[in-house]
Amino acid sequence: MKHIPCILQIILVTCIALTACTNEIPYNEQAREPQLILNAQLTAGAKENYAYLHLSEGNRIGRVTQGSLTLYINGKATETPEEISPEELCSDLKGTIDDEQFEQLLRNIHFKKFRITSELHPGDHIRLEAIAENGTYHASAETTVPQPIESLQVDTALAYLREYAGDVLYRQYKITLKDLPGEKSYYRLDISHELQQLVTYWTYRYDAGGNLVKEQRDTLLTSVPMPKIINREDIILTDGHPHNYNDEENELFPTTRNKYNLFTDNRFPDASATLKVYTPTYHTEPPYFLNYIDYHNSQTITVSIYSLTEEQYRYQKALNTLDDENYEEVLMEPVSIPTNVTGGLGFVGADSRTQFVLHIP
Repeated sequence: MKHIPCILQIILVTCIALTACTNEIPYNEQAREPQLILNAQLTAGAKENYAYLHLSEGNRIGRVTQGSLTLYINGKATETPEEISPEELCSDLKGTIDDEQFEQLLRNIHFKKFRITSELHPGDHIRLEAIAENGTYHASAETTVPQPIESLQVDTALAYLREYAGDVLYRQYKITLKDLPGEKSYYRLDISHELQQLVTYWTYRYDAGGNLVKEQRDTLLTSVPMPKIINREDIILTDGHPHNYNDEENELFPTTRNKYNLFTDNRFPDASATLKVYTPTYHTEPPYFLNYIDYHNSQTITVSIYSLTEEQYRYQKALNTLDDENYEEVLMEPVSIPTNVTGGLGFVGADSRTQFVLHIP
């Protein structure tokens, strides 16, 4: 058995973009020898995937000063992933804080992030090998990319949900998928939104002669709200225990939420099933600082079903429990986090994605 302190559980939760395993990582606060932490979540068909290296130093996280990765696909060394520089990691903050703060931020980055550009396919056997601190640490992990589902259909409409003392308007989805035949299957649902605002507005400037010139311009503004999926009415996503808003808000008898929308084919083996979930409507308004003439609001909604390995499903189920608002580590039994890393800690997972894209005017 391997052990991990609480602070490392936090790192694993923050890498949920990652997702057995014959080993598990029970809760333990005792100091241990430093170990390399390798985390990656690889998606078949993605243009880029990412892997992370951290260093466990007992009950705290140390600094990885040097590290490298090698990716093997079906037994062949395919890529030495590029390390992403601290400057690129923090590029969004460049110019928003002063130079001294920015340099301090760069110095405080203790981990390594790598960009993987090799395209993965269902059925590929993946092996990641990591070396850090000039060979002091060596960790590796293996997994196989699962097969995607064969079909996915989505119907959507606006519907009201009872919340607080009234009804709130949400977007409802009925998502129909067909199970992979002849095997036990594990899945995760995700719904993402991209909001677009096309704004036509006036600008004013003075020409060379000092005359005021009025010009019409267009600008396209894009935003991506944080995903929020309400799944409490669905029998599959609640594992046979659908409930309502009052059940979720009951402080005496709280309901465990399936935050990451994980499910299996237990209730529809080798058959089709329809999930019913809701998301906010995500309506946007024109920017207040623009003297706009015309305004068009639209959004692109992407519904994804990820096929997971059993080990990855167990890993994300553990994270789901750790990240639950009702989980109290002092009062409840510690959560065992699966790991498939040899020579270190962490988890390397791979999934296949099937998408349905909706364009809402």
